[in-house]
Amino acid sequence: MKSSRFSFSLLYPRYWLTWVWMMLLFLLAQLPFRLQMVLGQCLGRLLYHSLKTRRYVAERNIDLCFPEWSNKKKQTLVKKHFETNGIALFETGMAWFMPYWRLRKRFVIKGEQHWRSIQQQGSSGHLQGALIIAMHFNTLEITNVAINRLFDMSMSYRPHNNPVYDFIQRRGRERHNSNSEVIHRNNVRGMVKAMKKGAWLWYAADQDYGPKVSQFVPWFGVSAATVAAPPRLAAISEVPVVAITYRRLPDYSGYEICFLPAFEHFPSEDSNKDLNRLNQHFEHCIRENPEEYLWVHRRFKTRPQGEETLYEY
Repeated sequence: MKSSRFSFSLLYPRYWLTWVWMMLLFLLAQLPFRLQMVLGQCLGRLLYHSLKTRRYVAERNIDLCFPEWSNKKKQTLVKKHFETNGIALFETGMAWFMPYWRLRKRFVIKGEQHWRSIQQQGSSGHLQGALIIAMHFNTLEITNVAINRLFDMSMSYRPHNNPVYDFIQRRGRERHNSNSEVIHRNNVRGMVKAMKKGAWLWYAADQDYGPKVSQFVPWFGVSAATVAAPPRLAAISEVPVVAITYRRLPDYSGYEICFLPAFEHFPSEDSNKDLNRLNQHFEHCIRENPEEYLWVHRRFKTRPQGEETLYEY
């Protein structure tokens, strides 16, 4: 059941600044698409110089993942990454507030035959649900607009600490399909129920969610806390597991969304093997499109017992 309902408590004075920010985001979303791309790049360059802690995290992550790269190449990636993060802020406004008719022509869908063939596997006239293995590329908000238009989609997420932001975020993610919903990432029962009813669950398992829900598996050769949920969700719900990739087109004219064939023999009886397989898939996707991956997240925050932190600031 959806829970993105308005409450008068959201109008308390302590949230007024958040409402102002959301109004600004709404107004910016009305600007021409190309202008927003240019403004986003400019904002990203500003963020590169002002968000020193986040810049350090991005630099450290890239150092750990690409030790074979030259310092110049790594710094070029960091700067490009911040530019794409600036663009992503504008894209979030477009995803939440821009009319779909303005966005529709911006999407290129590839691999459509894969998701259509899976849907047709349903029985008794019901569509087949599935588990979508997604990633935290900074195009996720804008590309989910197109995915939501293809089929009923549920999205695993962590509620924002600011209730106004959380309300707008949920509304923005659900508005393109009346049957879609966002589900708390700890609500396993809700996610399984949605998939059994024919929904496709968007689940990004490429971040550090802490030791309680993770196993340590190599990530670019570095031991990383890896969310153990995907194999379990697939086993409980008995649905196909499909990976998707998404990226900006080279000239910033739109977005490419690609559905890959369903994973074969997944899950197996070895969860460590399954998680290694997922991480290898993630690594391949990141190498194909490194500037749009969310490097500012502390991917290696949780360490094995007795191991020192990899971040120092």
